[in-house]
Amino acid sequence: MGATFTARLASVATRCGFALGCFAVRVFPRHWLFRLADGLASLGYLLFKGFRARSTENIAAAFHEQLSETAVRSIARRSLRNFFRDCVEIGVVLESSDEEVRDQVPIIGKEYLDAALEKGSGVFVLSAHLGNFFLLGTRLALEGYPVFVLVNQPNDGQFAELMDQYRLKVKQRTIHARPRRAALRQLNEVLRRNEIAVVIADEYRRGNGVPVPLFGHTVIARRGPATLALRTGAAVVPACVVRQPDDSLQLIIEPELQLDRSGRTKADVRENTVRLTHWLESLVRRHPDQWNWMNIRWWQNTEARTATTIERGRDSGRLA
Repeated sequence: MGATFTARLASVATRCGFALGCFAVRVFPRHWLFRLADGLASLGYLLFKGFRARSTENIAAAFHEQLSETAVRSIARRSLRNFFRDCVEIGVVLESSDEEVRDQVPIIGKEYLDAALEKGSGVFVLSAHLGNFFLLGTRLALEGYPVFVLVNQPNDGQFAELMDQYRLKVKQRTIHARPRRAALRQLNEVLRRNEIAVVIADEYRRGNGVPVPLFGHTVIARRGPATLALRTGAAVVPACVVRQPDDSLQLIIEPELQLDRSGRTKADVRENTVRLTHWLESLVRRHPDQWNWMNIRWWQNTEARTATTIERGRDSGRLA
């Protein structure tokens, strides 16, 4: 009963929030809205104790002695500030023409995606909860690419349907990650048609997966992206909508990641999962204040951490 009421409340709040946000974008100057978002983010940083504690702990663990406490807190504070700005930008896109969105979010590296599609086996666009990840599928779709976004939908069916409706308003067609078999079937169909599947693959939590090195520690990474890429022959192309120093956005597409396809399935999946995680770490090091630091749970296994650290030294030589 309580869970159902909470889900319905979240659905109503989301619907009202979107409606209010779109109204505000139409009525108020946008620079006012961004200032309001910055103010709410500062207040949120003080009030969201769990976010503040876990984010600063993960940032400090990732960068070891490289950053002062002040720098760590600054990164955590700015990551929340950037997220609040992301939400305002969604409202702006909902109230903008396609041409305006294209002008507001230029694309860098489009040739890498085109080259990957020319191979004819589909493309996994690999991304992360970094920058304005909400708009990645939107911007690719506006460029004319056939794009689907893999999402972990809410358990409440009505709320999930509501979110799908809003994604469609910003040109995003979705594939639900659950049930897993149906998701795999849809992903395979997308790739067989030589289309694009956007996968946000940077949640490192407890459970089944592949132990991999990240920032000198060990995390459990999902094996799904590497496994699917190997099974389908799809190219893996990293891309993120990155916030620039002036707060403008750019969709930056990087060269295709070279995967190990030796035919030794388990070894290939592990090696390629390490490579995907290595890319993520390099991305976050470039933009630490644009990543959601809540997504990490370090794997507290001393023997595995030691072994992985040794392997990390070997991998760095191969992946450079």
